[in-house]
Amino acid sequence: MRLIKTVSTSILLMFLVGCVSDNALTQSEVENQNKAADVVSSILFEKDLDDSASYNIRKDGYVVIIFDDKVSDTKYTEVVSLLRSNNDIKGVRAEQFGVEVCGLPGQ
Repeated sequence: MRLIKTVSTSILLMFLVGCVSDNALTQSEVENQNKAADVVSSILFEKDLDDSASYNIRKDGYVVIIFDDKVSDTKYTEVVSLLRSNNDIKGVRAEQFGVEVCGLPGQ
């Protein structure tokens, strides 16, 4: 019985330590993600691409976005330019067909 209690306590401690790890976001990081997500979803909706792209927002507000193959080069470039020009977005990495079509300036 004592062994089971010790093992149970150890498992509980491992879970609690995991909750205090670096994976937890600060309030500022959550705010960065929320601001960037609002911008991305708004632009995609405005350009009628909300069903044609998926994205991930990093904790610093950096956006990784993947466009469907049906999105034209013109719309792709326009959306990426709008995202990069917004102050709530710290950077953008955009892909289509598994290739970064519109690289960062200077690349």
